[in-house]
Amino acid sequence: MEFSRRSLFGSPLALAAQPASAAPPNIVFLLSDDHTAADLGCYGNSHIRTPNLDGLAHEGVRFANCFVASPQCSPNRSAIFTGCAPHTTSTSRLHTPMPPWEPSFLEQIKARGYFTGGFRKVHQGEDFNRRFDFYTANKNAKFETFFDKLPAGKPFFLHIGFTDPHRPSVKTAIPPPHDPAKVRLPRFLPDSKEIRDDLVNYHDFIARMDAECGQLLALLEARGLTGNTVVFFSGDNGMPFPGAKGTCYDPGLNVPLLVKWPGVSKPGSVQNELISHVDLPATWVEIAGSTVTTKMQGRPFTNLLKGTNYTPREAVFSERNWHDNFDPIRSIRTDRYKLIFNAAPHFPYRPAWDLDGSPSWKSYQEMGRRGALESHHLRLLQPARPVVEMYDLKSDPDEFHNIADDPTHAAAKKDLLKRLSDWMHQTYDFLPPAFAGPGEPKGRGWPVSL
Repeated sequence: MEFSRRSLFGSPLALAAQPASAAPPNIVFLLSDDHTAADLGCYGNSHIRTPNLDGLAHEGVRFANCFVASPQCSPNRSAIFTGCAPHTTSTSRLHTPMPPWEPSFLEQIKARGYFTGGFRKVHQGEDFNRRFDFYTANKNAKFETFFDKLPAGKPFFLHIGFTDPHRPSVKTAIPPPHDPAKVRLPRFLPDSKEIRDDLVNYHDFIARMDAECGQLLALLEARGLTGNTVVFFSGDNGMPFPGAKGTCYDPGLNVPLLVKWPGVSKPGSVQNELISHVDLPATWVEIAGSTVTTKMQGRPFTNLLKGTNYTPREAVFSERNWHDNFDPIRSIRTDRYKLIFNAAPHFPYRPAWDLDGSPSWKSYQEMGRRGALESHHLRLLQPARPVVEMYDLKSDPDEFHNIADDPTHAAAKKDLLKRLSDWMHQTYDFLPPAFAGPGEPKGRGWPVSL
């Protein structure tokens, strides 16, 4: 079984300070906002200008298969802080603040002597921001202000939550802007001038964020901190375009993950193992010399960074709930398959509010009205959706062909539904699980056909 039950209430935290051995490394976490993995130079997008993050990948590890716990901003960020699925911590609704009774990894690393800091977007509520030793929401605050307040001799954890490339987009983000004629057009988006221009703005915002990452990396070097600092970079969910952000398709779930650990991780390496964002805090507490609590659902990948014994995940799980509209979705993804459970299939696809008025969605709809879309683009315009979608990622990496009713894959479908339902049950999901097998108690799940 991929996910094993853990007690959620049995003394999950041991916060007493523990004796330190060798000085633990500092940890920096850089987080972009609405950013699909494919949209960095080091992930193959030759059009986009991201020299600093490409350099980080060259000096560290690039993870090809990192997935968010939710394709929504604050729910996924809660998973990053707690190591739990958003529904476990009652944070599955957009803009829900972190409940004061929910522990985060910050308390654990503070007990190990870490000084914690946060810049800009944390998105867990004002009370949660006070859990940091240093925090500022001022987007103009210099990164130096954190280091100026850093107590001598203390290791630190620093979180920088960028607001790029989140909408609204503007055309003056960087000079010169990217070229719409050369823009990388994802296959899940149709080709139009409006969509290309919209992608240019998105790429410009990523480039602007990359420049700020460069400032932080240069600051670490100037302060003599590079050698004992582990730098993580990731995105909070997928790109703000139709069929990505707010969906459980890969463009909404697959985000970049770069890690540089000088003297430990192998420079320029690429890892293809499945990683979930709930694994990040588990990894950080282990790097800090603490242990993963019984409440955390994530698995540390510290050994993977060290190149030592590591048992890969068999699957990653994701959820979508309220995001200015209610669309309860659950998904499971393995190396081979993706299964999506639409718990409200009678709803059509409804983009998040920041996408609803975007040039891309308007162009998408207009092309649909005049019959200019390819067949695989039409699913976003259907009046309803199937309860179960299933994709063979080996032959169909773009998730265009639903094989849920293909008898060839019936055994795999049954296995995925069972594993997804087990995860929902074991993580205290408020939705009824997707499937109840023969002999299981009434109320255990929906009667989804196999």
